[in-house]
Amino acid sequence: MTKDKSTPQPSPLLFVHYGQQWIRGSERCLLDLLSHIDREKFTPILWCNQSLLADEAQGLNIQVYQTDFPLLLGWLKPRFNLIAYFKLVRQATKIIVKHRIKLIHANSAAPCQWLNSAARQSKVPLIAHLHSNYLARDRLTLGLHKVSMAVGVSHFVIKDLIADGMYRDRIRVISNGIDTLRLTSQATFNVRQLYQFAPSDFVIATVGSLILRKGVDLIIKAFARLRNNGIKAKLLIIGDGIELTNLQRQVKGLGLVHDVKFVGECRHVHGLLRGGVDLFVSGAREEAFGLVFAEASLAQLPIVAPDVGGISDVVWANKTGLLYPFEDLDAFTHAMQTLYQDKALRQSMAASGKRYILENFTIEQNVNAFEALYASVLKNPAPVLPWYQNKVFYCTLAKSLVKSLAKSLAKTCVKTCVKRLRQAVTQGVTP
Repeated sequence: MTKDKSTPQPSPLLFVHYGQQWIRGSERCLLDLLSHIDREKFTPILWCNQSLLADEAQGLNIQVYQTDFPLLLGWLKPRFNLIAYFKLVRQATKIIVKHRIKLIHANSAAPCQWLNSAARQSKVPLIAHLHSNYLARDRLTLGLHKVSMAVGVSHFVIKDLIADGMYRDRIRVISNGIDTLRLTSQATFNVRQLYQFAPSDFVIATVGSLILRKGVDLIIKAFARLRNNGIKAKLLIIGDGIELTNLQRQVKGLGLVHDVKFVGECRHVHGLLRGGVDLFVSGAREEAFGLVFAEASLAQLPIVAPDVGGISDVVWANKTGLLYPFEDLDAFTHAMQTLYQDKALRQSMAASGKRYILENFTIEQNVNAFEALYASVLKNPAPVLPWYQNKVFYCTLAKSLVKSLAKSLAKTCVKTCVKRLRQAVTQGVTP
């Protein structure tokens, strides 16, 4: 049977992801988007630098390219490899031509460094999907001001681009969404039975990478205070990372070895959260959005979290959780104790949280928003700006250079003053 040539063909989209060898926040968001995108409208192709993501995407029947992604002035060595940069531009152009790509979706700022050039050469729009905020240096070196459209997962993520003066018609906010069906289909695990907690224990859980930015050390300190206030509580720490040993040492030093359980990486987190946990907490020092908060609310858990970054976008203060000031241990402890003592408030926040997530943060809503954006950009493409037309780039560069120069001069002045003071003291002369 001959296919009707008048039938609109799906538009090929190139998704590009730079990341480490894991499936966490931004990887999970991308995989959920790829698995739910309308294949009758769009054909996704993935280009990434990690095998775990590549394997997951291939399981979704998606064409995948895997390449190392060295960055100019990046975070890892080599930091200045022009040959590698031009190779990436050339490979990007080849993929665009081969698949007749209509639009590029970079799933972080990093790939924009070479995709800007490839997109401009191929006359293809480039969308930068930002899962975190970036320093001025990175906004410049990665070329964020030159993309066709910058999409932040929260208002917190895009605030620096707005402050830079980036054109407002090139900025959007599309909140993350969670795959409620995938999560609720997980088997429920009885955490009290699994970890031998007593029925009367108040079970607190946190989920995230064990890195300084996630503030798990602050959670342990606040939990110790809660225990010292006579509250019989247990703490589940779900996740892994470079701070594990330090955190275990902290727990031991506080005498909490029997009250804190390190669960490690877990593929059935939602099943654990639904299995008898009473409260979800966070000590994050920085958070662009936080999928874990949406998942915790879906599991009908009240939340205690810091009022930082984009957390307030997904945790509705005093409705679905309690927000406390940055690194305020007294307020953190008080919020946990309040919810321990007020069961009715916990139940109210749990019910409100689930409704709030289902109304605002599902993967279906996220995908619909991106599909509408793709259609809009394809209909009226905003081109990648050439360097000589990008006034924002020059303004930001000038501000960055002035700040760097001022900082350098101040540092030099302080060093000089300290040196002269030491010389004066050594020579027994009053400065």
